[in-house]
Amino acid sequence: MSARTPTTLPRRAALAGLAALSLAAIGLATGLTATPAKAQDGPGVTATEIKLGAWMPLTGPVAIIGVPQRAGSDAYFNLLNSQGGIKGRKISYLVEDNAYNPQRTVAAARKLISSDNVLAIVSPNGTAQSSAAMPYVLDEEKVPLLNPYAGAMDWYYPPRANMYGVQIPFERHAFALGRMADQDGAGKVLVMYSALPAFENVAINVEPGVKAGAAGKSIPVELLPVKFGTQDFAPIALDIIKRKPTSIIYFAVLSEIANLIKELKKQGFSAQNYSYGPTAQMTLIDLGGDAVDGIKVTSITVPPDADTPAVREYREALAKVAPNEKPDFASLTAYAQVKIVAEAIRRVNGPLNRQTLVAAMETLKDYETGIYPPVTYSATEHMGSNKFYPVQLKAGKWVSLGPAIPVGQ
Repeated sequence: MSARTPTTLPRRAALAGLAALSLAAIGLATGLTATPAKAQDGPGVTATEIKLGAWMPLTGPVAIIGVPQRAGSDAYFNLLNSQGGIKGRKISYLVEDNAYNPQRTVAAARKLISSDNVLAIVSPNGTAQSSAAMPYVLDEEKVPLLNPYAGAMDWYYPPRANMYGVQIPFERHAFALGRMADQDGAGKVLVMYSALPAFENVAINVEPGVKAGAAGKSIPVELLPVKFGTQDFAPIALDIIKRKPTSIIYFAVLSEIANLIKELKKQGFSAQNYSYGPTAQMTLIDLGGDAVDGIKVTSITVPPDADTPAVREYREALAKVAPNEKPDFASLTAYAQVKIVAEAIRRVNGPLNRQTLVAAMETLKDYETGIYPPVTYSATEHMGSNKFYPVQLKAGKWVSLGPAIPVGQ
């Protein structure tokens, strides 16, 4: 058999090619087109179930936040499911323990998406931890990551596809705390923070806040990094006393803040204490006792003992799911975060998938949870809130210092 040149086709192949071209021409002439694929429900969605996932620190030093956060999320979904779910579909909320560790968070994300096949990640915990998982979640798998219990400015500015939040970035909390300290007449501000990049990126925003409200005054601001996981705060307290601040702003895990404030009081030193949203916890009272009384915090929600319909509903729902869990900011925050996503799911008409869920998030305009300030998302604004509630711990109770305040004030 003689060899064929590369440009020579067998007769049968040539005829087949001509037939295909003829059919294509007929299709063009008669206007025939392929039937578009019908939109389908997405991963994690069946006729009776919607699977959502999250990672939270259920063990380790930050479990004092993660455990009540899990309870708050479960409380809302349990209430929702008891009422029939969303359009007949019950919510299955799958939570992985990340122990506040970035590597474990990445592993949790892979399990939830590739194995559990969840529709979206909802209310995960940890800034550095969630950031570590974002290349896989957002860039590779393009899974919506909604209302994390964490935050950073570069998550939302510029808007990132499939990334929506309601917890004001901590950098803005820091700026607002600087303004608060200035308005309270601070003479010198010390900023204590855990010596990790995520905390440092927050802490450096205090000084611009102080300067924004200083009206020509020169208020010194000093930064004091402290090793994450520190147990002995006596040397750090002595260092702070030597610096003689009139105001101290804290960015660290709850136990470290409480222990340092207690040590300062033990050594006879007092200053006006401030901290950001995650510090507004009932657990702070258990850890710090009388020493933490008077601390001011930029809370993202109303207090958990507020006498309003939405907060009463939360307390009743929490008692059913976790009767030993006291009402707290962590569980209240999570309750509101997942409630917002549930509302977006409810607004989806037709197939429920990742694309339609994201589109529904952007239909929320001034949505009232009764817990957060009104929430609004859009194509250009993926951060749903721009206000915080100033609160202060007085005689063992969190007290509101006024209505919600825009972050720039």
